[in-house]
Amino acid sequence: MTNEELYQQIQLEVLERIKPQKGEEDLLKKKFEEVVRKIKLVLTKSNIQAKIELTGSFSRDTWLSGNRDIDIFVIMPYDSTVSPNDLLQEIKKEIKYRWVRKHAKHPYLYAETDGIVVEILPCYEYKPNRELRSAVDRSPSHTRFIAENLPVGSNDEVRLLKQFMHGVGTYGAEIKIHGFSGYLVELMIIHFGGKFINVLKNATTLLQEPIVFKENLVVDKSKFEDDPVVVIDPTDDNRNVASALKDKALDNFIVAAKKYLKNPSLEFFFPNKMIINGKNIREMKSCPLEYIAILHKEPDIADDILWGQIRKFEKSIQSFLKTEDMDPIYVDSIISNEEIMTVIVTTEFHTKSTRWINGPPIVLDRDDEFLQKYSNDNTVIFGPSILEGRWKVFAKQEKRTLQELIQIGLETNKISQPSHLNLKHHTIYSREELLEKITNDSDKMRFLYTLLKGKPIFL
Repeated sequence: MTNEELYQQIQLEVLERIKPQKGEEDLLKKKFEEVVRKIKLVLTKSNIQAKIELTGSFSRDTWLSGNRDIDIFVIMPYDSTVSPNDLLQEIKKEIKYRWVRKHAKHPYLYAETDGIVVEILPCYEYKPNRELRSAVDRSPSHTRFIAENLPVGSNDEVRLLKQFMHGVGTYGAEIKIHGFSGYLVELMIIHFGGKFINVLKNATTLLQEPIVFKENLVVDKSKFEDDPVVVIDPTDDNRNVASALKDKALDNFIVAAKKYLKNPSLEFFFPNKMIINGKNIREMKSCPLEYIAILHKEPDIADDILWGQIRKFEKSIQSFLKTEDMDPIYVDSIISNEEIMTVIVTTEFHTKSTRWINGPPIVLDRDDEFLQKYSNDNTVIFGPSILEGRWKVFAKQEKRTLQELIQIGLETNKISQPSHLNLKHHTIYSREELLEKITNDSDKMRFLYTLLKGKPIFL
């Protein structure tokens, strides 16, 4: 069997598992109609003028079986005096679901009812080149563009690409993943001829020229110089749909695409869930890398805000360790059993016995304090000396373990502690303590083992 034939066989098997059946689709349609009827009554009672539109992957028939989400947009006139908060308050008051009010870039209501997630998002009418009144004003126009431009029969190709990205850990634009959004996946399918396999074959080209959907559109690359991939929103020439995509997810997708094309396998779409056994635990105990973990309680805040705070905390740990010459391989986190575990992995077990200390550049008149501190310091081996245009000393220092160093960083606020994380009640665990602490938490154990191995999940 050729690879092309194997691709086709695997795709059919994947679609059998991920394509929704009519009964599942009917359930969502029924729930959508029920919610729309209720919203219309609220709008009438409150005398609020607005249109109601279904958006998201369900509206575009690109959703995956089991992902029972309904995104309902309530679109107010551009000059409406009603605020999104006012509208949500009226809906929450009149429609008796167990609403959770969420806020990412924009406030919205979230509820689970009859096994279906319902999200209600208020926005204002959108026109290109007109200032947005809310962060989600464009979304309904995204649905219209996909409906008009996705080739007939390519809905399943979108599903295949989404499932592939799920399998290799690159699907989702949220801060936790910084991967590919559903809308970006749909645009990629359109751009690459309506075929999933074409996207994989052209994965490396994502790093090249911007993807556009308008003839003769000239893209000012300087606007997007920090973005590894540029896909211009067909509804807004100034927006990069791929702006949330970061290098890690992009690199993993490109490599996974290349590996799949050479050795196609169902496991790229549905990776086997690893079961940690005694051998794996012994490997973690004897790992030649050093690692510790910070554990603390998960706060009750929206996911996007929470992961934004976690990533900020991780970045501060990385910066602090670099200043201490303890470059980390990984600083990454998992949430499991209402607890956040941030793992730090390094090649060093303790700080060096000596280090360089940078003073002020000589062009600045700020050297008195530095020279006074280090001129007669008995820990100084070399200096104060002028090197590369600034004062420096090479000095002895007390060796500290990674665990001690992180504790000092937290106590002295050299590691910033985002307010929402409540890190006052944290515990730092060494490897032995950590393995004992999390031994019954399979998600944490798998996460730790994967970090220490360093392999992408598709390998």
